[in-house]
Amino acid sequence: MTAKRTIDQTSPKSSNPLTIFSDLSETPHYNLPGLPMYARRDSMHRYGFRMACHWHRDLEFIHVLNGHPRVFVNGALIPLHAGEGIFINSRRMHYLVCDDGDDAGFVSAVIDASLLGAMYAPLAAAMLKRMDDTAPDYVVLDSTRERDRTLLFGIDELERLLSRCESQQETGDALTVLPAVAQSARLCFLALERINEGTITAEPKTVDQRTSEYPTPSSAHATANDPGPEFRSFLLMMAFIRANASQKITLDDIARAGIVNRRVCCELFRTYAGQTPIDYLTDYRLGKARELLSEGTMSIKEISQACGFSSPVYFSYVFRQHMDATPRQWRDREMTN
Repeated sequence: MTAKRTIDQTSPKSSNPLTIFSDLSETPHYNLPGLPMYARRDSMHRYGFRMACHWHRDLEFIHVLNGHPRVFVNGALIPLHAGEGIFINSRRMHYLVCDDGDDAGFVSAVIDASLLGAMYAPLAAAMLKRMDDTAPDYVVLDSTRERDRTLLFGIDELERLLSRCESQQETGDALTVLPAVAQSARLCFLALERINEGTITAEPKTVDQRTSEYPTPSSAHATANDPGPEFRSFLLMMAFIRANASQKITLDDIARAGIVNRRVCCELFRTYAGQTPIDYLTDYRLGKARELLSEGTMSIKEISQACGFSSPVYFSYVFRQHMDATPRQWRDREMTN
């Protein structure tokens, strides 16, 4: 369950939640460097109400605290409400979105299953069986079900434990990490047990591609985990965007990275990411800009250059269009919070 990973140039201290590795998968920047798990409270307004599409080998858990976001998983679009949640299996394309611009608060947690599988080979085999391409992509967590409530509250508990570990990192005893590891093991057990049942517990919304930016559940579900040439091309183009977002990028550049033409490039992004390549590029640049703004060490001009915007004026215009605030206003708000 382990594989060699080559980190890109993103700093491990970065607040950006994802880093891309040589196999084109991604990994979160974990709460504690070297401990492959992550849990934090967050809100959709920090992402402009739409996260960039991504995938990773980690198992992911989300507990919605307020609002009603939707979760895109391998072509299925699943509506969630306050008190509900979702478990997303390993290596599935996914993102959260709030279409109406209303905020949503949530707790998210991701756990690298190799942390547990490395301890015992039969355990690794049992976990991999429930994480492979034939297993369900996700399970919706219903707060009216007792076992699902245990999972939902467990997500919150892991966030509490990791937050405490972070606060005690410099002065505390590292032994306090053990409760977080134990909690992550319990979450993985409960979630993979649900996967083994083969139950989804909620129907994804079927969306007409002719009238919506989102693909229908059947359009991507069958192939999103297949390492075929189309999906590989999409991953190459997504990785190219993330590696070169600070530079001027055209649609031709993106298509060339995937060794496809412009038409196929757009089709692949619509199928797997639910948006155009240029929209994906803009979302990623804005995400990087929010990260740098929250760190508070660079000027607006420096951030606009680092994120590939042609000028600070254009950067401010695009940022305000998506975030309903200027970069300076957004940074001031984040610093205050």
